[in-house]
Amino acid sequence: MPSPEVFYLHIHGEQRGPYTVPQIDHLLNTGLIAEETLYWREGLEQWAPVTSLVVKRTRRRPSWRGIGAAALILAGLGFLGAFFGPVLVDGWREANQHEYTAEAAYWRAREAVRNTLLPRGAVVKFARFSENGVRMLEASGAEVSLTGELLDSSGKTRTMEWRVTLRFDEKKSEWAMTPPVGSTPP
Repeated sequence: MPSPEVFYLHIHGEQRGPYTVPQIDHLLNTGLIAEETLYWREGLEQWAPVTSLVVKRTRRRPSWRGIGAAALILAGLGFLGAFFGPVLVDGWREANQHEYTAEAAYWRAREAVRNTLLPRGAVVKFARFSENGVRMLEASGAEVSLTGELLDSSGKTRTMEWRVTLRFDEKKSEWAMTPPVGSTPP
């Protein structure tokens, strides 16, 4: 008795098989065989199209509305990243310095100025790191000279200079500010 699950396909002028229904379904819906492909099994009088045996599923194409929404979201995230990214990175660098280096002292001094020496409501844009502005001291310390543009709460901008003395605690592996030398307009 022939199995009702054994089918043969007519592909490119040749009989191929045997195949099961799930195999034919996979071949058709992945595009490996065309909708016009014919099948046959014992007991059938003639070849028949595979679409009478399995259903051709249509792929759902992404809508332009969905693609547009995704593009808009990505553009918004890109804008936020460009706007807030540098601020977040600088803040992280200021708070996470655990090495005894001139650059680590610079970043920690920035954090000390921002948290203890700025007037309420003021914003500062520091000059970039320069080894000339950091003097490493022999007793696990550093003296950092920072300059920056200070925007105070009244909207006035002025150039400022801060001198910060730091000590490095090797056990805790962190920088700490000693009493500030002060801030002055240059």
